[in-house]
Amino acid sequence: MKKYLLLIVAATISISMFAQQTTRTLNWDGTDRQYIEYVPTSYTGDNPTPVIFCLHGLGDDMTNFSSALALNAFGEASGWLIITPQALMAQVMGMDFGTAWNSGVAAYGTVIGDVILNENVDDSGFLTAVLDSLENNLNINTDSIFFMGFSMGGFMCNRMALEHGDRITAIASVSGTIGASLTPAAFANVNALHIHGDADTQVTYDNADFDTGVGVYSVGTGALETVEYWRNYNNCDVDPIVNIWPDTQADGKTFERYVYLNGDNYSYVAHIKVIGGDHEWYYTPQNDMDYSTEIYKFFTNTMDFSVGITNSDFSSNNITLYPNPARNFIHVVIGENETAVLRVYDILGSLVKTEKVENHQVVDLRDFPEGMYIFRFLSNNKTIDKKIMVTR
Repeated sequence: MKKYLLLIVAATISISMFAQQTTRTLNWDGTDRQYIEYVPTSYTGDNPTPVIFCLHGLGDDMTNFSSALALNAFGEASGWLIITPQALMAQVMGMDFGTAWNSGVAAYGTVIGDVILNENVDDSGFLTAVLDSLENNLNINTDSIFFMGFSMGGFMCNRMALEHGDRITAIASVSGTIGASLTPAAFANVNALHIHGDADTQVTYDNADFDTGVGVYSVGTGALETVEYWRNYNNCDVDPIVNIWPDTQADGKTFERYVYLNGDNYSYVAHIKVIGGDHEWYYTPQNDMDYSTEIYKFFTNTMDFSVGITNSDFSSNNITLYPNPARNFIHVVIGENETAVLRVYDILGSLVKTEKVENHQVVDLRDFPEGMYIFRFLSNNKTIDKKIMVTR
C-alpha cells in the first residue's frame, strides 16, 4: 500500500483568524509532490467548506496558474478552499516535454512510437491523497468537491471524474477532453461542464488534434463526444436548454451554452461552445462572458436561464401548482407554449431537483420526504418562488 507523508514547507499560520496561502509537499509514490493550499478569510472550521482543485495545463505550473486566474480572489469571493497542485515534468525520447498530468493524453502511431505523457506517474492517486489530507486536517464539505482544469488540466479533470466519481461532485474542463489512452468507464454520476472554442488550434474542437512536433495526432475525444459521453452516462435529457450570450464585445467571438438536465441523482451536464474561440481563457469585460464566473454558477447550480417564456409579463399569476399539499406528484401549469427551469429547494435551502418544465407538466415527488419546499421558476432572468407542502 502506498504511504505518504504530509510536510509543511511554509510557515504555519492560524487559519481561523485570516486567510493563508501555503505551499505544501506531499510524498506520494516515492516522489515529493507540491500543491498550493489557499484558505479563505471566512474559514473558521465550524462549518464544512467546499473545495475546488484547479489543474494547470501542459508546460505550466501551479504558481503561474493560480496568479493568472486570480484563484485566491476566487477563494475569497466564494468562501471555498482552493487547491492548486503541480504536475511533474514529462519526458519524450529522454527530452523534457513540459510539465504534464498523467491524464490519459496520448498520441498513437507517431514516428517515435506511441506516446502517453507521464504514463508511469500516479497523478490520480496523488490528487486523491491530497483530498484525503484535507478531510483529515480541515472541515471540508465532502458533498462539494470540485475539479476545474485548463487544457491538460481539463483532461485530468475528466480522468478524475471517471476514476473517482464517488468523491467528486462536479468538474469543469476548459479545452481538455477525455484522453485517448483511457477507456471511459464512469461508475458514479458527476456533473460535467465542458468549455471549448471551435477555432482551438492547440486541442481542436472536433477531434482533439494536437501538434506533437512530429505530426498532428488526436490525443483524446472531440468536444461534442466528451459532452455526449457524460450526458449519456448521467442519463440527462437528450434535448438541451440553449442560451446565447449577447454579442456586445468586439472580440470576434460568440458564446453558446447547452444545458442537459434531469440526469440520474439530480445530475446535469453543460457545454459552452465559443464560436471563434481559440485555446484561451476568456473573461469579462474583454469578452461577453467570464469562464470563472460560469464555472462557479455551474458548480453551484445557479446558472442563468433564458428559455423562451413568450409571455412578457411572466409573473406568479402565470404559474399554477396543484394539489397543494401534494403527495406523490404535483401538476405544474405555466401556460401554453411556455417553458421555464424549475429548481426545488427543501426547507434548509438544499437543492433537491432541477428540471425543465413547459406548458402543463407533472413533477414526480415520490423521493421527497414530507415537509415544505420552495419551487423556484427561472426564465428570461426572472425568478418566481412558490411554496409547496409535501405530505405522506
